Parts: sequence; structure tokens; C-alpha cells
Amino acid sequence: MVAEIDYFKKSKVLFQQGDISATLESYEKVREQLHNKKEQKKEILEFLNKILSYCHENDLIMEEATVLRALGRTHSKFKNHIEGLKFSYQALKIQKKLGKKQDVAKSMEFLAEDLEVSGKYDECVKIFNEAGVIYKGLGKLKKVQDIEKEISRLKAFSEKILEDEYLMNKFNVDKY
Repeated sequence: MVAEIDYFKKSKVLFQQGDISATLESYEKVREQLHNKKEQKKEILEFLNKILSYCHENDLIMEEATVLRALGRTHSKFKNHIEGLKFSYQALKIQKKLGKKQDVAKSMEFLAEDLEVSGKYDECVKIFNEAGVIYKGLGKLKKVQDIEKEISRLKAFSEKILEDEYLMNKFNVDKY
């Protein structure tokens, strides 16, 4: 049996060594496994906030945006979508200033996913469209296709919700 690597411990060691890029790269693996780490929620969020403070204090703007995005995604994984959106918007703002189109598009995708969970479908579609335009400009046609599929799915879902609401109102369902 192969032992699972504890990427959270690895991330902590890399951070102590001062290697922020490797820390953030290792943390991506932690984020992928968050469903197994709910009991470590507080510790994980404190760790990310510590990295954020370090980046802010040392004027590591690009890394700060990456940490903000990681905080947004992490909060979303822990079902704290309002906090997740807040951090995602902050990351996007910095990445737009830096002009990192790939990072902007990726952040927009994450933001759109979080907006979907919060039920903001129109805004979600708008953000996905913006990300698609950026990916198209970067020549990432596979990403453009993936986003177009997501937009189609969201539009169909939105139409279904409107249809259901119409029928519920028409037949006075849930009025009593």
C-alpha cells in the first residue's frame, strides 16, 4: 500500500524554508484533497493567512494574488462561499493590474464557479464569457470549448429554473 503524501506538511516546510512559489504549488495538492481535511479547516486557513501576510509584508504581489485565489477556493471548498467570493474578487483585481492574462482567466473561471454555487447565474455567465475571450486571445481553444460547454449548461439550467418558478406561481404551489 502506497502512503499518501501529506502535502499540507510539505507546504509548511517549504514556507518555513522561504520558498513561496513551491509552497503555493504544493498547497494546490492540499486544496485538491480538502474533502479529507475538514478537521484541519482552522489550521489550513491560518496557514494561508500567514502566507498572505508574508507576501504582503515582502511586497510579493504576484504571490499575494495566488494566495488570495487559494483562500477563495479553500473557503469555497469548506462551503463558506461569501468569504470565497471576497478573496476571489481581491485576487482577480490584483491579477488584472499585473496583466497576467492566464492568471486572470483562471481566476475568472474559479470566480464563475463560486458565483454559480451562490445562485448568481447571470453574473456567472458574464464572467465565464470574459474568461473565454481571454483564453481565445491566448490561443487556448480547449479552454474556450470547456467554457462554452459550461455557459450552455448554465443557460439551460437557468431556463429550467425560470420555467419551474413560472409553473409554481401559475398553480400557486408553496403559497400556503
